[in-house]
Amino acid sequence: MGEHVPNRSEVEMAALWLGKHGVQVGIPTRLLATRLSVRRSAWPRGLRLRQAGIVLAAVACGVGYQCLQYLPGVRGVEMTESKILYFISFGFQGALWFALRRRDREAVAVLGTRALDRPRPPWRELVNGWYLAAAMVTFAGGAALGATMFFATEYRTYAWSWLGVLGLAAALFAMVVTGVVRRPVIAEDEASLAVDAVLRKEDLNVVAPSMYAFPVLLDLVTTHRQPPGFTSWLLGYVLLAVGIQVIGALVHQRRRPALPDGHYGEPLPAREGVR
Repeated sequence: MGEHVPNRSEVEMAALWLGKHGVQVGIPTRLLATRLSVRRSAWPRGLRLRQAGIVLAAVACGVGYQCLQYLPGVRGVEMTESKILYFISFGFQGALWFALRRRDREAVAVLGTRALDRPRPPWRELVNGWYLAAAMVTFAGGAALGATMFFATEYRTYAWSWLGVLGLAAALFAMVVTGVVRRPVIAEDEASLAVDAVLRKEDLNVVAPSMYAFPVLLDLVTTHRQPPGFTSWLLGYVLLAVGIQVIGALVHQRRRPALPDGHYGEPLPAREGVR
């Protein structure tokens, strides 16, 4: 089977992505045109159906989690109202990650194994301190707060029901981050290796850890099921996690370097009168 030749639409999409990252080319290399256009092209119906199935499965799991309140010893005690928001978030995040992973596999199928002979970048180059801090506040800080509510108050059902969904969020977060960091490199030279690293960083933003802090706000503004005296603690927890994530995103945006010099494709044609 002959090599895939990117069409005009694929070339334009890849050139647009490169331009947004500081590299102006007329025709990107075959690998970059294929890799970048596959990720940005319209999702086929079959993939959209699978994504919808993931979201529906997550919502169904949320309904099952809700039914735990009818178990003996739990009946009549209020679980956290935020649980449904957590499961909806699980569904949408899982569906998006599934689509990104599927797209990379499609690119490999088109490009062949010669694009997979590069070592993966160390995780420290992909995950910055702000990102780790937001994850620590969201999961470790949330676990400490939930444990305090469980042992220090009578609202144990509320505490364990929130800790349960937070634990599931931590597991999904770890799975996605591990998948992004450890997936095979799709590159054939230093330029495509740099693009691969940037794509990994962008994919990590899909699983922003602080998104699993703010659902608990639903309890604070609606049913007020949280233990008395913990409203300010929960509010501070959410603001801290989200604030760290936002600051980290702004710092990354300001410091984001252009892609390093390299061969990304054929240069733009020179315009008359411009040197």
